[in-house]
Amino acid sequence: MGRLVRILIVSLAVALLLSGVGWGQGRLVVGVPADVDGLDPHRTVAAATFQVVCNIYDTLVEVTPDGRLVPGLAASWEISPDGLQYTFTLHQGIKVHTGRDLQAADVAASFQRILNPATNHPRAADYRVIEAIETPDAATVIFHLREKNPAFLSNLAMGWAAIVPPEAVAEAKFRPIGTGPFTFLDWVPDSHLVLRRFPDYFRPGEPLLDEVVFRVIPEPSVGIISLKTGAVDVLSWLAPQDVASVKADPRLKVVESPMNGIYLLALNNARPPLDDRRVRQAINLAIDKQAIVDGVHWGQGQVIGSHMPPVSPFYAELTDIYPYDPDKARQLLAEAGCEEGFELTITLPQPYDFHIRNGEIIAQQLERVGIRVRLEVMEWGNWLDRVYFGRDYQAATIGHTGRLDPDPFLNRYTSDSRENYMNYQNPDYDELVKVGAATLDMEERVRIYRRLQEMLAEDAVAVYLMSPNLAVGMRANVSGWQIYPIDILNLRRVYKEE
Repeated sequence: MGRLVRILIVSLAVALLLSGVGWGQGRLVVGVPADVDGLDPHRTVAAATFQVVCNIYDTLVEVTPDGRLVPGLAASWEISPDGLQYTFTLHQGIKVHTGRDLQAADVAASFQRILNPATNHPRAADYRVIEAIETPDAATVIFHLREKNPAFLSNLAMGWAAIVPPEAVAEAKFRPIGTGPFTFLDWVPDSHLVLRRFPDYFRPGEPLLDEVVFRVIPEPSVGIISLKTGAVDVLSWLAPQDVASVKADPRLKVVESPMNGIYLLALNNARPPLDDRRVRQAINLAIDKQAIVDGVHWGQGQVIGSHMPPVSPFYAELTDIYPYDPDKARQLLAEAGCEEGFELTITLPQPYDFHIRNGEIIAQQLERVGIRVRLEVMEWGNWLDRVYFGRDYQAATIGHTGRLDPDPFLNRYTSDSRENYMNYQNPDYDELVKVGAATLDMEERVRIYRRLQEMLAEDAVAVYLMSPNLAVGMRANVSGWQIYPIDILNLRRVYKEE
């Protein structure tokens, strides 16, 4: 495709974006790289969805940008001395978007739905520690736990623990009803989603915006031009190569932070020849991670060696275990009976350009040690069905973000976890995860979770590539934007200076 044709295509795309935006007081247009996969927080694992639905629903507990847990729907809570009972008192005057008052029974019903196997909640395991739920009055919810769980409070702040009123369940995927600062107005898949200010939100004076439009802009070049021309007010995921140019533009600004997340090459440990640890170790040794950080992400990130971001106090520094060593990789392949190499299909999620480009560099590097790579680009929803839920793949590029406690980060690798899409099986690992989940002493927890990371690295379960920086580009008149350590775009306090 010629340069002129590309420019015309990008210009047309921006013109179409502008044509759909009716400028009005208090309206914010946010460009996002991917569409939601539905609007039911209990039936998704997609970051793109949680970033939107956090503005429609609320959680009992919230997280601040610096990672502290603070009241959400709950005005306060108490934990019993034995750590087995959590009592929450709801704020007064919380309204559901239908106009009725939120009741403690609604909270109980929401968690009963999460725990119901028929819901197929992807993170139900986080809440199976709940033995019973009491609602002695309309404002009080009591959770009785089967055992101590230091991650329980932080798990209540996650988007998949959002409170969905019982009457909203049937149509939650397409017509969500919550208690959040914005109500749902419209969704045109792969185009845009519109939210409108909820005037009866229980926090006085919030939200500050009248309306929010999420525009799906998968192509980074279209996104950056849309930002510079004013077609969008915010670009929620600024491509690393565009950070410098946005900072240099006086009409724009950048909000950035190290991300509480990682990028990796997932390996299906049950699929030959990846079921041989030596082959997985060879793949780790054949990949130059720094080349990926520099070549794809313009240096905007940090090489890692474990399933944990460096911003976490539980992070284990394990990058020395698999230095870039193609010769050692070839040796291990030969020992595993793959001296002639083998064919490997890497499944890449569209429209995540950075995951696709990660895969392209990985393919080039693996070819050098005799692994013949086929790249398979798949639309995001199909990627989830094939890789995450179906486990029908060999290797895949992806990222994991936004956990506050180390247990949910690492319990995905236990043998019976629904999220164990890499099919890792290690009874010793399973047992240590149980110990960590029941340990309250901070120093001991750090030791346990660092050992778990070491076990994953020793078994080369995946290739842990990097932890990226997150940069958000916006017009200079946008204020109040903050980056959170979980997958949310909290727009309650965001506003535009006209």
